[in-house]
Amino acid sequence: MENDDINVYGFEHLKKDGHIVHGVFTRAGGTSRGAFDSLNIGMDSGDEPTAISNNRKLIIRKMGMKPLVFLNQVHGDTIKVLKKDDNDLSQIFEPGKETYTADGIITNMKGVFLVIQVADCQSVMLYDPDKKVIANIHSGWRGSVANIIGKCVDKMVLEFGCRSEEILAGISPSLGPCCAEFINYKDEIPEHLWQYKQNNKNFFDFWAMSQDQLMEKGVKKENIQNMKICTKCNSDVFYSYRGEKTTGRFACVISMV
Repeated sequence: MENDDINVYGFEHLKKDGHIVHGVFTRAGGTSRGAFDSLNIGMDSGDEPTAISNNRKLIIRKMGMKPLVFLNQVHGDTIKVLKKDDNDLSQIFEPGKETYTADGIITNMKGVFLVIQVADCQSVMLYDPDKKVIANIHSGWRGSVANIIGKCVDKMVLEFGCRSEEILAGISPSLGPCCAEFINYKDEIPEHLWQYKQNNKNFFDFWAMSQDQLMEKGVKKENIQNMKICTKCNSDVFYSYRGEKTTGRFACVISMV
């Protein structure tokens, strides 16, 4: 079932750590057809469930046959904390099921892949190499407004004793400042975030916003890597809701070994 067309991007600082396995998948190499061509993992995208299930199995195989945890993402700021001493672990490892309704997940468990599904929104991966804790966040514009990124860093500190200055962060391909247009931004985006508006136009730099939200919590600038790939500009490689409307979701996954 392995597909040689599957392409996976990675963050250089995470690649260097032998305890981390991660990847940002492109849309290529799957079984979906039409607008969902081809490695779509989004259950609510409108694609055929069988194709989505097969695509998820392809990703599991590519990443090393470890269990994947999928979230029911709702553009909120709920963050699930998954600890290795939890009693409900038998319920989470179903590749066809979104086990938790949340937009962020943190764990200190090894051998479990945390999956975020995106098509213009950011996946923000976090890793504390000292405490051995990972997180994956779904942050679209609503997540940015709610500062789910900052809240996730806070929860890593609270739940696991992480130190923000130790955390490594990676921002996935997502809607860039070239294409993040918000005509009704005065109704959608709080005024204190208008500083990220580009050249007096209706375009916002959510990449810079996410970096600042990380740094405000103490994450070092040199520990933040942004792929700076706009999904709308590169919709032949990544899914983009802004670019296509009817489209799939690509997978961003991280695990500890």
